[in-house]
Amino acid sequence: MKVNHSTLQGVPVLSHLCYATGLQLLSWSLGLAATLVLLDSRSGFLRDHPPLAWRVAGVLLGPLAVLSLAAVAVGGGPRWVTLGLVLPYALMALGASWVWYRGARADLRRQREREAAVLGLLAVLFASLAQTGGDGLPVLSLAASLGSAALVGGLGILALGCTVRRRRDEVEVDPNCDGIPVRVVATGLGIMALAASDVGRALLTGSAPLPASLGLWLGCSLLVPVLVLLAGRRLSDWNRPLLWRTACLAALVGQLALQTTLVA
Repeated sequence: MKVNHSTLQGVPVLSHLCYATGLQLLSWSLGLAATLVLLDSRSGFLRDHPPLAWRVAGVLLGPLAVLSLAAVAVGGGPRWVTLGLVLPYALMALGASWVWYRGARADLRRQREREAAVLGLLAVLFASLAQTGGDGLPVLSLAASLGSAALVGGLGILALGCTVRRRRDEVEVDPNCDGIPVRVVATGLGIMALAASDVGRALLTGSAPLPASLGLWLGCSLLVPVLVLLAGRRLSDWNRPLLWRTACLAALVGQLALQTTLVA
């Protein structure tokens, strides 16, 4: 029987891509959960009537975690990652999504999202230990996990805020609320800059090459969001939909490219 070697070679590539996608979905779900925890700590009328964009982000926590679980399982991830880390977080995130969807009382909603954020943080940190590659630069693993959570979580909330139309009966949100996701994004960019400095040092010493995927990561996850932040500050308008959507999409692409490099 003739063996199709090209097909056999394509299987590991596909499994690596699925596993990388699963880890990124896990980080993105954590990023939304953590950003919501910070935003949802407000008191007053906003406590019982959160904006529609926050509700959409809360409902997305569970589906993103379930997709992460499916992708990690299909990608052949270690069983301790799939069953010991991603599965418990997926169940917790589904619970948080359910209370957001049902419009449960504020104390229950906040409890569920905090529990999901804490469990997601542990899952992301320990799952990153199973990563390989990165040319001996452990800070890349930090950028792919916590950096993704901060960058995509903040940008995702900002993009949702300017994409989802505000309902007529929705309470007006304090413009200062945008400062929270912006600070989350800045934290992610700080992690990216730290990782980029290590990559640059490795390139100067000749101890590591620069694959095309890392170049894509540096451009999409660091350069584009920084330019968007500078453009938003210059224009004195943090709610320009095109800016936030572009930055969020670029970060999604860049972070997935980095994660794919690490698990290859």
